[in-house]
Amino acid sequence: MNITYEHTYGYISEGKVFLKGYMGLPDREIGVVKETNEAAILYFEKRFQDAEKKVADLEKMIESAENKGSFLMKLIHLRTYLQEFKGLGDFPVLFAKLDEQETFLKGLINVNRHRNLDIKNQIIQELASLVDDTDWKETGIKIDELKTRWIKTGAVEDHLQAKVEEEFASHIKAYYNNKKEFFKNKADELKDRLNKYRILVDKASILKLSEDFDSAAIAFKQLQNDWKAVGKVPQKKLERYWERFKKINNEFFFRYKQYKEGIPAEQIKPLDPAEQARTIQEKLCKKAESLIGVNTDDSNNQTKDLLVAWKNEVTNPKYLDKNLANRFRYACDRIFEESYLMRVVIRKYPDFHKKPMLDQFRIKTSFLRELIRKDEQEVNIAESAQEYKPEHKSFNLATQKRKIQVKQIMLEEFDGELKKIYNNK
Repeated sequence: MNITYEHTYGYISEGKVFLKGYMGLPDREIGVVKETNEAAILYFEKRFQDAEKKVADLEKMIESAENKGSFLMKLIHLRTYLQEFKGLGDFPVLFAKLDEQETFLKGLINVNRHRNLDIKNQIIQELASLVDDTDWKETGIKIDELKTRWIKTGAVEDHLQAKVEEEFASHIKAYYNNKKEFFKNKADELKDRLNKYRILVDKASILKLSEDFDSAAIAFKQLQNDWKAVGKVPQKKLERYWERFKKINNEFFFRYKQYKEGIPAEQIKPLDPAEQARTIQEKLCKKAESLIGVNTDDSNNQTKDLLVAWKNEVTNPKYLDKNLANRFRYACDRIFEESYLMRVVIRKYPDFHKKPMLDQFRIKTSFLRELIRKDEQEVNIAESAQEYKPEHKSFNLATQKRKIQVKQIMLEEFDGELKKIYNNK
């Protein structure tokens, strides 16, 4: 080989620039002479300075970084890059610096992975203690916190990674399996209890027809004790069974009372169905009237339940008390109209309840007049147009007129309250 230019870390031969071998590597061609030998050498020396800068920059980043271990892959990539880099300089020095940093980072990562293992083992222990906990709301929050901590915790040593992940996942799976099984058992328990209530109703329904009053009375007392022993179920699910059971008990003991008074069995009368129907209607009516002016979501829901109860209980037109029916219908309409009025008012005046009483009645009166105007306008259009299509599919002319009457009564009451406030000034 004809060497035409010698350099500490390389040489030029036959117009080509070579880097001398180092660390067991052979000489490597890195470029060609385009102008002069000196210019070519200078160019590749400057390129080596770029390599030095990359190593120095990496050292600075590692020194200042909080998560130093994240730079290990960057260091490995830089080493691979330098092995093919075209430049003239002391590459062994650069690789020595990278080796030093790699040793430092691996030691740091090893410490961190031991610490991560401790943290993850602690999380697994905490998780194991929650697997069988049935306070689902509180435990669910804790489980979510542990999952977040797990995600935020770094890796452990490679040979342990699969083991700890499997342990964590198995506890999570066990927790959710237990939760699923718990609520399945709850559902089965609820179904079983409701079935027991149904059976008690059926037994009572047959027993009430017995003419052996004393034995039947003892049996009814036992049914009542059995009822108490069944266990809790949601009120709404129990209601239809309870109302039926109570009604059957009342019917029997009404007859039993006559029997104890010495009335012959053939002369004993059943509980008066008309009076029983009126009692139910009066009870529902008074409950509805007690909700007027409450204006809460709960009062609205209670009113809806009362309407359903009325529909289910007041089934025979023969026993319908028209006065109670009108009172009940007005009370329900009044509750819904008050609720709608207040939703409209609060939307416009969020601080409504902080205003003086005089201002409150002024605002409600103003909004109510506007609602009446709109309702009357829609009624007039409906009455004058044969093919009128109302804005709401549920529109009913008779119902709309009834709602206007309710609003007008409310308006009269509000005007009366305003006059009282003015007179007291």
